[in-house]
Amino acid sequence: MARLSEIDFFRSILDNLHVAVYVVDREGKILFWNNGAERITGYLRQDVLGRLHSDNFLGETDGEDNELTGSQAPTTTAMREGKPTQALVSMRHKSGHRIPVQLWAFPVRNSEGAIIGAAESFEESIALAEWDRRQTKLATYGCIDEASGVLNHGVTQSHIGENIRLFEEHHVPFSILCMEMDHLDKVLARDGPGAIAVILRVVGQTLENTVRPTDYLGRWQSNQFLAILTECSGNEIERASERLRRMVNVSKIAWWGDRVSVTISVGGTVVKHGDTVEAMVLRAERALRESIAEGGNRTKVRYD
Repeated sequence: MARLSEIDFFRSILDNLHVAVYVVDREGKILFWNNGAERITGYLRQDVLGRLHSDNFLGETDGEDNELTGSQAPTTTAMREGKPTQALVSMRHKSGHRIPVQLWAFPVRNSEGAIIGAAESFEESIALAEWDRRQTKLATYGCIDEASGVLNHGVTQSHIGENIRLFEEHHVPFSILCMEMDHLDKVLARDGPGAIAVILRVVGQTLENTVRPTDYLGRWQSNQFLAILTECSGNEIERASERLRRMVNVSKIAWWGDRVSVTISVGGTVVKHGDTVEAMVLRAERALRESIAEGGNRTKVRYD
């Protein structure tokens, strides 16, 4: 049996790791939650200790956007199968936005080899960490929209032009998506402008964390974002746009003790020879208007 001082020593090491670490018992109740877990998820120890991880309060989903809840929770899987598991997972920050993480879960055994619980560790994806550093530099150049935390309108427009030139010279395809948050007028009437500001930030960060490292995401108009999907042709745009739409759907915005749901309408188009920035955006915005006219929370793509 380890002396108390030894237990405190190892606990202190785990507590101060930069990566997230937490431990659950056989029933899935959270017994330990370190500083890294607080930093990455926004949940403090007092928010989670004693909760059941299988409830999936983190909103974990796999690469196919399937919820990792109940028997599919990573810690539950590790205990059931008796072996470590790892995956790229998307989880929901306490503030509501989605974050991609690399996750590892493994069973915890006693001295007789019986499984008595499970531990899980996770850390932000390398791409996300790199973007955070790059975003800090871009902010010093005035390239970031302060309200949403993503590229501003002017920089986004410049990137569309650059990709058009690349397409004309080297035939590298790309697509754009115009995305607008649905029914914000109702949210404004019910919760006020403060809620709109929070929603804008959460949706912007969720979209930014969902696009690929080679893509661009910017704020286009007051309630609109625009994504530039590099090397994305006609047979890929709808799948990409649907993933972005679904990730926003499973985000939940914390507002005065409530969890506010939000959806987006999406309109997209693929670059054509002879395109201009204005022509591409016009097609995408027409598709967006069609999505909104049909009730919102859907994707439309125009090719002409």
